[in-house]
Amino acid sequence: MRFLGKATAIGLSAFVVGSMSGGGASASSQDADVSLTYACQFPSGPQQVAVRVQGTFPSNAVVGKPIQPSRITTTVTIPEAGVADVGEAGGDSVVGTAQLTTAVTQNGTSNAAKWSGLTSAPTAVPAEGSLPLSARGTVPATKTAAAGDLSFSAGDLALTLSPSKAGGSKLAVDCTPAARQARVLATVPVSKPGSAQKPNAVPKAEPTIPPECGKWAGPPKETPDGWIDSGCTYMSGFANVKKLNGATVFNDGSAGKPALINIVYAVPGVGDSEGSIRQKLVEPIKSKSTFLTFGFMPTTAAMEMIQAPLAPGKDYGTYEVATGNVVTAHMKMTIRITGASANGSALSVGKRCQTRVPADIVLKGTVKSVLEEGVLEGPLTIPSFSGCGTGGDDLSRLFSASVSGPGNLMRVSVGATCLPSIPQGCPPVVPVPQRTAPAAG
Repeated sequence: MRFLGKATAIGLSAFVVGSMSGGGASASSQDADVSLTYACQFPSGPQQVAVRVQGTFPSNAVVGKPIQPSRITTTVTIPEAGVADVGEAGGDSVVGTAQLTTAVTQNGTSNAAKWSGLTSAPTAVPAEGSLPLSARGTVPATKTAAAGDLSFSAGDLALTLSPSKAGGSKLAVDCTPAARQARVLATVPVSKPGSAQKPNAVPKAEPTIPPECGKWAGPPKETPDGWIDSGCTYMSGFANVKKLNGATVFNDGSAGKPALINIVYAVPGVGDSEGSIRQKLVEPIKSKSTFLTFGFMPTTAAMEMIQAPLAPGKDYGTYEVATGNVVTAHMKMTIRITGASANGSALSVGKRCQTRVPADIVLKGTVKSVLEEGVLEGPLTIPSFSGCGTGGDDLSRLFSASVSGPGNLMRVSVGATCLPSIPQGCPPVVPVPQRTAPAAG
């Protein structure tokens, strides 16, 4: 898999772009999200199918300049009766490709544009119930020689369903939109050159991308074969401390500048996991909280979480995406106490007050797309501390007795990813820490 070969056409669109609601439109674009009903011809007979079309369109355009729709996703929910036809084609999973015909209309004249090559990730065929397939990809730009509103409307849809089983037969399904429903996806005002902006108008300042975003060094180096793109994001969250019957919030900005996280992506071939992500903190994650130590003494501690260096062949610092967008994250983090006070009096903790070994953390959750926020959680065992105290005062045992041990919970909110090479989802935004677990499904 090359950096911008097959990965761009299928992997990047299917894994990275994900659901279109993530990231949001910039000041110069508009989001489209239209739910429609189609009549689709399956081998067993016609079926009514729900189709959702999402994408981003320019908020305005100029005559003669390309009008480029982006982040196009067509989600087709095949009803149970149609799923039986898919199952008979062979295999326990299927890849869907779609061609959506769109009507591009301006000043009473309409032309058809074929949005082909929209591709879904391999999706398990359920034993019962419906089968949703989200097909994504890049669509051609449009140009116009005249001023006036230009609208894009959804038309006929052609599906090709390819089973995973060797020797299975492809299933072609043609769909037409039901009558009497609004099918306009977006309308783009087109103006003559020089007239798009009002006189004396002040352009809006576009948000800036952090200069360190996506700057990757170390394993894997310079997005090698199989690693298709790099970007950045933020995470925030809570870590419960069982012994103190409390929780600390981290990286939400309350204890200083939030730490940016650089990430790099890989999309394996069909049949493997649906994607791999490696993360690297630009700087340590910070936290500051007050607890009642031993149930009666107010103690405030400022902490940092320092990521263990990535190493070839090691899986920590990774996120693995399995079928159903189930994500497993593995991190190793050293917890360092940078300052503390007890009952209002400062404690001299020294410069090397940290856990003896990094905390080994495994978090799980469901994340639809790296361009959407998600929540991961898992158990946290806090290792014992060492190197705490100065002038002969050893505070390591105090901190270990107060917080170290198993039975804690970490819940991490992962922000939408900024991909500066596209650009998409930029600049990254610090997510709001979630106190409760997300609802199932």
